[in-house]
Amino acid sequence: MKTKFSHVHTDNFSVYGVRKIWRRLHREGIPAAHYTAARLMRDLDLQGARRGKKIRTTIRDDG
Repeated sequence: MKTKFSHVHTDNFSVYGVRKIWRRLHREGIPAAHYTAARLMRDLDLQGARRGKKIRTTIRDDG
């Protein structure tokens, strides 16, 4: 299961997150729970793409 899981992630340019990988596995006929997909991503140290910028609320004045 881990090899198929990482294969799905790399086939999609390593941008898929838990939800999209979980749905792709179901389309391919591999039954897996959403929580299992999240656990496997943590175990394999995989992350989906994060969109947007980090919000910076304070700009410190060094002077």
